[in-house]
Amino acid sequence: MIQIKMYPAKNGDCFLISAGNEVKKHILIDCGYVETYKKFLKKDLLEIAERKEKINLMVITHIDADHISGAIKFIEENNRQGFIDINEVWFNAYRHLQIPKKNNTELEDSETEILEREIALGKSFLKKANEVGIVKNEISAEQGSTLGGLLLQGNYKWNSLFGGKAVMAKDTKTINIDDFKITILSPNEDKLNKLKEEWIKKLKIKKWNFNINDNELFDDAYEFMQLMSEELTVESKEISKLIQENSLNRLEEYIHEVYPNDDSASNGSSIALLIELHEKKLLFLGDAHPDIIYNNLMQISDCKFDVVKLAHHGSLKNTTSELAKILTSTKYLFSTNGNGDKNQHPDVQTIVKLLAANSDSKKQLYFNYKTENSNFFKNTELKEKYNYEIFEGNGEETLVIKLLED
Repeated sequence: MIQIKMYPAKNGDCFLISAGNEVKKHILIDCGYVETYKKFLKKDLLEIAERKEKINLMVITHIDADHISGAIKFIEENNRQGFIDINEVWFNAYRHLQIPKKNNTELEDSETEILEREIALGKSFLKKANEVGIVKNEISAEQGSTLGGLLLQGNYKWNSLFGGKAVMAKDTKTINIDDFKITILSPNEDKLNKLKEEWIKKLKIKKWNFNINDNELFDDAYEFMQLMSEELTVESKEISKLIQENSLNRLEEYIHEVYPNDDSASNGSSIALLIELHEKKLLFLGDAHPDIIYNNLMQISDCKFDVVKLAHHGSLKNTTSELAKILTSTKYLFSTNGNGDKNQHPDVQTIVKLLAANSDSKKQLYFNYKTENSNFFKNTELKEKYNYEIFEGNGEETLVIKLLED
């Protein structure tokens, strides 16, 4: 049996995939916020360790507060307490961008002061991000270290299956980790280069005219600057108008409408995976761009999946009509509370595109929170027309999805 835990991560992501009978194998994908880790994930990690099991693979898809904050707290505590073994970590940081650097690590005092100021701003930002909807006394005063620094400190196997270089898609090559067969779908070299160019551009805007080198302050400054990057919003038709007009047929209009695709360099760097185990195929898309996912999936002969975790919390910017048509699945996962982000995910447009593209087969929609949009799709007429059912979490308990072997 394969079990997927979709944790309450507010507007973020945190998933634990477990497989096996007597001795289970585990893949952890993102860790949400600090509250996600402390309230939900840590308990399960301790139970895994108590059973003499480990995390076979930990994936942090990209540098964004709603994906990385809980991971920082987890690794910080695990470095001190060593309560669970982690075989391999996949996470692309500053050191993986292949930015030309000077060969020394010496900085002028004024340069050190500038970088330390940026790091302090980043720590403040991350603390505020974690305090959204969280009781303040739950936030550790120690919060604010960078994940990259903590991974180095803990001497984890970090991107070791890629020779210590960036995790990226290349010729849809598969990687075997214990019983799991994994195909990297995103990012590719082009997406990572765009992230590198964006960061160098930020440095020029700030008029940092000193040469980049291998000083660890650059690693920290980069990670915090990425966390502080603002995400642009996209104008979306309000679901309230549909409810007021009671015009369910208007949903069909969304199927062929074209919206601006996600062009965020940060989201473009997101790691997206196809995980195969016991003839089951699980698609975890992080916040990846739709173009790279579509192009790489088109190279795979069979685009029928047992689970699809939608990119970017179900954002319309990350699921085009073309992509929706090949995301054929019986189970779709939407990880968001619909609050705490400007875009109010998941978008109606994404959901209806998936339903319409695969209207004949039976489907299950999983939401780890009740949202206005998930409530709208409880409509009996829609359920009958598109052949689906809905499962919702309450935000206080982990939503569990089980896949039985054929």
